Amino acid sequence: MLIESCVTKITDPRKATNQIYSLDSLILIIFSAVISGYDSIDSMVEFAKLKKDWLNKWTDLKTVPCAETLRYFLCTVNPNELAQCFTEFVRINQLDSTGDNIAIDGKTMRGTKSKASEAIHVISAWSHEHGITLAALESKGKRNEIKTIPDIIDVLAVKKAVISTDAMGCQTAIASKIIESGNDYVLQLKDNQKSMLEDVKAYFHKVNREDFSNTKYSVFEEIDKAHGRIEIRKYTQFELTDWIDNLSSWKSLTSAIQVERTRIVGEKETQEISWYLSSMGVDAQAAAKSVRSHWGVENPLHWCLDVVFKEDSYELYSAHGPLNMAIIKRFCMNLLKQDTKIKRLKHKVMAASVDDSYREKVLLG
Repeated sequence: MLIESCVTKITDPRKATNQIYSLDSLILIIFSAVISGYDSIDSMVEFAKLKKDWLNKWTDLKTVPCAETLRYFLCTVNPNELAQCFTEFVRINQLDSTGDNIAIDGKTMRGTKSKASEAIHVISAWSHEHGITLAALESKGKRNEIKTIPDIIDVLAVKKAVISTDAMGCQTAIASKIIESGNDYVLQLKDNQKSMLEDVKAYFHKVNREDFSNTKYSVFEEIDKAHGRIEIRKYTQFELTDWIDNLSSWKSLTSAIQVERTRIVGEKETQEISWYLSSMGVDAQAAAKSVRSHWGVENPLHWCLDVVFKEDSYELYSAHGPLNMAIIKRFCMNLLKQDTKIKRLKHKVMAASVDDSYREKVLLG
């Protein structure tokens, strides 16, 4: 059961004299409220009042805690302990990472910015195969993603997956960390690695001009057509050699990927080229899946957090409160993703808010 596993991971931050409500009752109220769309402190209290009889099926709740009790609890719980629930969730559900594509990406919680502090930036690891968040940690600002990504990889504890990052994570140390963890990588290459980018481009022009006569390569193309827009994506993956300066600095770097995107809307046509470094063998279709999986994190994770769980508009500034709410919302998304009967996440939240049996099934199994 989720609540039981969370209770074993979390140290109660309250003094014994202040523990009017049990740890499991507070966790149950917060998770069941958030999963039902009640994500502000005041609305959690209202949810508990409305669903007191249902809550008492699982805990002894003689009265409903006030807003200050929930606020204090959320702001003082250790977020690292709360994040361990992700690991427990993966363990309990025995999720297989073999062949999975895991996107590591950051999101700034704009609603947490105040005059005294910058907005909190959270790094998440998103599983394309299972459609859930596998881990989430705070980064001290977007610029410090480089320092947080290795910690996320340690928390993940996955093997035989392909881990992707945006250009911020395209670093030799991160490439080494991914390989040492037993996984492959696809790292977006941009101007923050300018000399490497220029070398890869030059090498591509060279082997392309020679019709890849002495170079192993693969090409894959896909076309999407929707809403009056046509998008053509051509992936060319090619083997790298010591023609590239500092190739040996990148652990297990074997290939680069060029992605040409052509978008046609009416009579207007635009083109864009992106580059990636990879430890994968040359298979453009597999490379395309990894690249697309990383782009996909924007809709199933970030967009849903903003639109369904209103993360950007949420205001809770004190102590660990904002980070803990970010972790809880990602966890609630995971739980809702397990249900396959209702397709849209928004509709799942609505169902959880009105249907006690549905909420019970999603939250408590």
